[in-house]
Amino acid sequence: MLRARLVTAAVAIPALLALIFLAPPWGWGLLVTAVAMLGLVEYLWLAFPGRAGERVLGLLLGAGVIGAAIGAPRPGALLSAALTLLVAGGLIYIVLLRADFERGLIDVGLMLVGVLYTGLLLPHFYWLRHLPEGPQWITFVIAIGMGGDSCGYFVGHAIGRHKLVPRISPGKTVEGALAIVLASLLVGAAAKLVLLPERRWSEMLGLAFVMAVIGQFGDLGESIMKRSFGAKESGWIFPGHGGVLDRIDSLLFPVTLVYYYVSR
Repeated sequence: MLRARLVTAAVAIPALLALIFLAPPWGWGLLVTAVAMLGLVEYLWLAFPGRAGERVLGLLLGAGVIGAAIGAPRPGALLSAALTLLVAGGLIYIVLLRADFERGLIDVGLMLVGVLYTGLLLPHFYWLRHLPEGPQWITFVIAIGMGGDSCGYFVGHAIGRHKLVPRISPGKTVEGALAIVLASLLVGAAAKLVLLPERRWSEMLGLAFVMAVIGQFGDLGESIMKRSFGAKESGWIFPGHGGVLDRIDSLLFPVTLVYYYVSR
């Protein structure tokens, strides 16, 4: 497991950095779209096992939201229209295609969670790149997420004794959570020096601390989804790391925070 994680990271990190800084806007948009759709596929396959109709409908609604999000350099009217159509599409599905509308409403709720989780949060990576120093901020977000996750993983396995939220994620420990915060502060300090030297120390360290906290809530949120659906991992696309959702769960809330902080 550890060897697979290290090999995957050694291959993926340089390629990702090259895309962040060198890819044209359309190329970066294509990457974000692909990741969002893969994440949505993982979610729908977990939420609706063996139910092709619900999976197809979820993909169609999700593609509309993701396409609207990537079609604009920032949140705006196009995305608002897509979200309106998303809700309307869910209601039409209940009224026209489901006799058991009580269960249909629950299924629509499950679809909306998956579509909004990937289709509304992940495009913030695309919008963030359009802002001044966008590639640097994206690298800042990913570095803190990866650094914190890695440190939390190793510390939790080495000295973790006190369970954090065993009902949700039995493997997470208080020691690992504290290690994530400490590592995030250290990575935030390094990012300030290397990527964003003009920014204030208090600003960068404050952001790193808040990102470390809300990133863990994102991780726990995805753990709730997997336990609810009876799955250990969301997928297999990254050897040693799991699926797309397993990799982005601790990044979605932080990148959303950073986007609105930088664009304020």
